[in-house]
Formats: sequence, C-alpha cells, structure tokens
Amino acid sequence: MSQVKISVVTWDASFRESFHTVDFFAEQSFPKEDYEFIWVEYYSDVNPRLREKISGVGNARIIRLRGEGEWHLGKCLNEGIRQSRGEILVIPDGDIVVEPDFLDVVWDVHSRIENLVLYFRRWDEPEGAYKLPITLQHLQEVCQLRHQTNYGGCLTTRRECIEYVRGYEEHPIFAGAGTIIKEVYTRLKNAGFPIMWHPSKRIYHPWHPNSLRGTHKLKRDRQLWVIQCRDLSVDYVASIEQVQEYLDRFVPQVEGPKSSALFTEHKIRGFLRKARRLGRK
Repeated sequence: MSQVKISVVTWDASFRESFHTVDFFAEQSFPKEDYEFIWVEYYSDVNPRLREKISGVGNARIIRLRGEGEWHLGKCLNEGIRQSRGEILVIPDGDIVVEPDFLDVVWDVHSRIENLVLYFRRWDEPEGAYKLPITLQHLQEVCQLRHQTNYGGCLTTRRECIEYVRGYEEHPIFAGAGTIIKEVYTRLKNAGFPIMWHPSKRIYHPWHPNSLRGTHKLKRDRQLWVIQCRDLSVDYVASIEQVQEYLDRFVPQVEGPKSSALFTEHKIRGFLRKARRLGRK
C-alpha cells in the first residue's frame, strides 16, 4: 500500500452513541488522496450506521480486533497504527468534532517542528446546551473549556515518535476507562520529544449521557502508581513486564476508613532504587 501524509486513527468498543466524527474528518479541506481515516472496533460487531458512513468515504476503513472481555484502548490504537500508512499520526477520541482546516493545521505545524508531540484543547458542550443535530456552528457558540489538559482529546505526532516508545501500553491494568492516555503522554515526554498544546486551534466534544463516566478508584490508583513510577525513573518504552513489576510493589496507603494511593516521591524512589539493586544481582 502506498504511503499517505496523514493517518487518522480512532476507535470504539461498541459503545459509541454517534458517529459524527467520521463526517467531520471526511469534510476536511486537506487533499483526500493525502490522508486516510481508520476506525478500530475492539469487538467483532460493527454498528450498521457506522458501516454505512464509512462505506461512503473513499479514504476510510474499519479494522475489527474481535477482542473479548474488557475493551482495551491501547490494543485498538496499536493495531490501527500498525496498519496505517501515514507519516503523521492523528489520534482523536471517537466522538470529537473538528473544523474543516484541522488537518491542514496539523500538517503545517509538523512540517515546521521536528518530532513534535502536539495536543489540542477539547472544548465541551454543556448538558444544558445539548442540541441535535450536531453542528460545528452550535458547538463553536456554546462549548466551554473545562479541562485544560485533556490528553485524550487528540494527539498528533510523527509515526517514528510513537514507534520509538513502542506505542500504547497493553497491560490489562489499562483496560477499560482510565489513564492510559496520560501514560503514553508521560513516556513521550520522558523520551525527550518536544510537547506542545496548540495555542488557538480547538476541538469540540458534544455532550452525551456517558460524558462523565469514570474509573473504579482502586484501579485508577494502580494506573497512577505505574505512571508515577515511570515518570520518576524516566522510562519511555511500553512493556507489559515492567508494568507488572511496578504493580507487584503496589500497596495502598490507609487513611482512616478509606484506602488511598497518594504515594510520596520518596516512597516511589525507594522502590525504584530497590528494584534496580535486585536487577544487578
């Protein structure tokens, strides 16, 4: 397969309520022959409405992982990246809205700054302003910036940067909802790539019933423990074995009747020093 300039890789696990993201990426001013759109479905079944939309876009396709059990974002994105053909990877959440010149902006910035990791701030539609059909004009009028560092909104970078850190983590602790997007951000940062939040270009997120869905606290604490360990040891390569090594040392602190994993830097560094000593024996 011939190479293209940009690969847009997004994902689902049979829970998306709307597939409007396909429409907005299909309407880009960037030349159609220079980019592709890939939708990765973790399970086997593909929603008929999604299949119909994709079939009407000449540069789009669906990849089915036929996975079982709890869905895993890392596995979806790694397979989509593996099968993609672009120099630049654009990895948006599967329910965002972008302006028609979005890919033009992405290409321009990456053409000027080598090995950049570029994020875009996500502006959210308030529940009280929810309106169908989803239109760019309405979202531009009502959306608000509620989370200044939403790492999952959209990441763009060169293929070799993602390959350098060996992609997204696939350990089971990062299955389902959680902090895997912050985990890959941490490793890209540790690898020394320049990171930038675009100063003006926005992405938009329509409200939907599951907008505030969270993660079980203990599972989230375990994920954050791994991220903290990696950050303090400046690790940057995805490794299921290394994640398990960190998790084997995870012990939540107890604060009154509740369990919490508010680990101090001193405690984590002590664990890392011990792990390195054991590795040298």
